Amino acid sequence: MRRLALGLALGLVALTGCGSIGGSPTPLPTVVLDRGGGAEPGGTAVAAGGATASGTVISPGEASLAFGQGGVVHAVRVAVGDSVRAGEMLVELESELAQLEVARAQRALRELTSEAAIAQADQAVAIALEAQDEAQKKVNSLSYPRATEGFIDNIQAQIALARRELAEATNAFSGVTELERNDPERARAQIRLSEAQANLNRLLGNYNWYTGHPSEIEIALRHANLAAATAAVQEAQWYLAALRDEPIPADASGVMLAALEEARDALAAAQVRLHATRLTSPVDGVIGAVAIAPGEFAAPGQAVVTVTDLVHLQVETTDLSELDLSEVAVGQPATVFVEALGAEVPAHVVAISPTPQLLGGDVVYAVRLDLDEVLAEIRPGMTVTVSFGAIP
Repeated sequence: MRRLALGLALGLVALTGCGSIGGSPTPLPTVVLDRGGGAEPGGTAVAAGGATASGTVISPGEASLAFGQGGVVHAVRVAVGDSVRAGEMLVELESELAQLEVARAQRALRELTSEAAIAQADQAVAIALEAQDEAQKKVNSLSYPRATEGFIDNIQAQIALARRELAEATNAFSGVTELERNDPERARAQIRLSEAQANLNRLLGNYNWYTGHPSEIEIALRHANLAAATAAVQEAQWYLAALRDEPIPADASGVMLAALEEARDALAAAQVRLHATRLTSPVDGVIGAVAIAPGEFAAPGQAVVTVTDLVHLQVETTDLSELDLSEVAVGQPATVFVEALGAEVPAHVVAISPTPQLLGGDVVYAVRLDLDEVLAEIRPGMTVTVSFGAIP
């Protein structure tokens, strides 16, 4: 019994001194059980009652790019791992015909919009305005008398003289009718008679016109001419404005304007066809895959390049329990621990999925977070632990 008591005493002394050589005893750690799951990876304590969840880094801007039309690849300008900017050309198809179409359309449009063409359009506006002014004057004249009373009296006096002259010429001709047709005296009398009759007819016609009223046909014709002249002025002005790149109404019309718009449309269509031979990056990012080489045929819809956006990375949780969902809200700050890097990154909640999922029999919800800071080493697919802060 004495030996047993001595052994127990030595054992207690040994347990008390372990973990400290030549110093004070090391106290045993105290374990605290709490709903948040204990301490955060990396030694950062999680606030009591705060929700945590596992997740992965994702890239919302990842895109698999393909041509809308088939063609032989002329050049591949990137390789896997290259950083690219939005709009940068990645792959180019053979495009000689498309380039020729663009050049042809550019020449046609340049001819229509040259300085000489603008000067001619300006001249056309002036001519159209002059024609409109003449047409307006003729319409205005419909509302006024064609001649004054004094002018009409003068015509009547001329008619009286013309009638007397015709009578005298008739009598003179009657006196020589027995002469031969080729007789000079008869010829002079006949000419006098013809001229007297023509002069009287002319004066009577003038008198009838100046004393009469315009017919319905004449009135309609003058108004129609004015309308046509006004429309011609408007179309000429629209065309000139279009040449000068000034705004015009959406319903503007005219033969020359239509030709100009067709030329511009032809150039735009040619440029679209040329652009279709060039695959460009939609985002700033990194090339994740290249599945084509120069000389190969790229079929329509065939994914040839993958671009991953590494600037606007996000995190999506995979196991947030329904029990913790009430502690998460949009706009809520959070801390993301990237396990592969051993680093913490601030973030905030941007979306909560309304649709639940099942994970091992538990109901979970996916939560999407934006990273407030993006480390250069972070890549899509890395696993993380998300610690949610206080709801604002």
